[in-house]
Amino acid sequence: MIRKLSKSLAVSLSAVLMISGLSACGSGNSSGNAETTAVQVAEVSTEAAEKTNDAQTEAAGDSIIKEKRDIVILDAGGEQDMFDDIVALFKEEYPDYVNDVVWIPASTGEQVSKLAAERDAKKPYTTLCTNGYDTVAAGIDANVYINILEKYPDRFADAIANFNEDSKVQLDKGLGYGIPHLNSIGGPMITYWPDKVPNPPHNLDELMEFCKANPGKFAYPRPSNSGAGYAFLQGMPYLAHEENPDDPNTWTTVWDYLKELDQYIDYYTTGSALLYRDFNEGTRWMITTAVGYETNQRVLGAMAPECKQLFLDDLHWVTDSNFWTIPTGLDPQDEELSLLFMEFTLRPEIQAMFYDHGFMYPGPVLEGVTLDQAPQESQDELNAAITEDLVYGIENYPHVGPMTMSNLVDAMEMWDEKIGANKLK
Repeated sequence: MIRKLSKSLAVSLSAVLMISGLSACGSGNSSGNAETTAVQVAEVSTEAAEKTNDAQTEAAGDSIIKEKRDIVILDAGGEQDMFDDIVALFKEEYPDYVNDVVWIPASTGEQVSKLAAERDAKKPYTTLCTNGYDTVAAGIDANVYINILEKYPDRFADAIANFNEDSKVQLDKGLGYGIPHLNSIGGPMITYWPDKVPNPPHNLDELMEFCKANPGKFAYPRPSNSGAGYAFLQGMPYLAHEENPDDPNTWTTVWDYLKELDQYIDYYTTGSALLYRDFNEGTRWMITTAVGYETNQRVLGAMAPECKQLFLDDLHWVTDSNFWTIPTGLDPQDEELSLLFMEFTLRPEIQAMFYDHGFMYPGPVLEGVTLDQAPQESQDELNAAITEDLVYGIENYPHVGPMTMSNLVDAMEMWDEKIGANKLK
């Protein structure tokens, strides 16, 4: 899915890496709270973290990398802006291995096509990929990624042992090809203007009644282009009490409902950003959202703080992750450097930085990495943006993983065919 992240984190490095060198996030003005953040980062160093880092240090000492080289990241996860600090720290720790980290933004289709072309030409350029779950599915289908856990069964064992429950589910969904490094509560959630929707719906029937009475005022984006649309489509079978939520070919109520709802929707945006623009401008009164992107909108001040969140009856959170994948056919040194970077991002002190500005809220895939361990700016922003409604929703509705990959591809294709391909904007 196409994702656009928030403003980048600023970097402030000292000679001592990680514990003494991590500054608070900022925009070039972080010296005032660097000492505070160093203490916070130090607190993340649990027994599990030390075990993981010892294993990584040993692996680095045995590295087959003999000359400095670039990491070239094909970024379908929209993560570049999140990584300024992290890349600088990685380069400082491994100055003999890494020359630079090059980011190339790409949609799902662009990533898979580019990797296939590089593979077929036997001229690999990309050395690492960020992906949403949909891109992992498409890439596996196109045979453009290696199976990381099959090829390196012990490489990530310590980090995986410390994954939180949602991330363990996501890891299983990645089938060994994709390794989660970012995790979000996901969706579907609904956000609305309370002055325009004084009596918000509580279930699908009431949502339909609202749409009939207010044509064009509710919207959701195309599932294959948006985390919010992706979450809404996968959450629908739970809301509609389908017998098999994982198999779109068995859905009856969902497809009938979405066809009827289509009468009252002007168009489907090809991305979350366009949907949020319409909402923030007041063109739409109520939209489906995903927790991370919605939180990021609040942090950036694009969404008014008075906007409310609601959770329909029988909501199941469909959790979301961003994954690392590695292309096939790499030079062994390039592959090793990519693996080393992946390991680096799974350290607890780095995971704490992934709270960022809430884009993939909460962010960390590791158990026990909490917001109070994040850089101070992230703490301040998220403590101000996270609402009591959201806390209630996260704590009181069940979490499920996404559909199996082949079924997810089918669901998105079926949505295009049955519902909205002719009403995209």
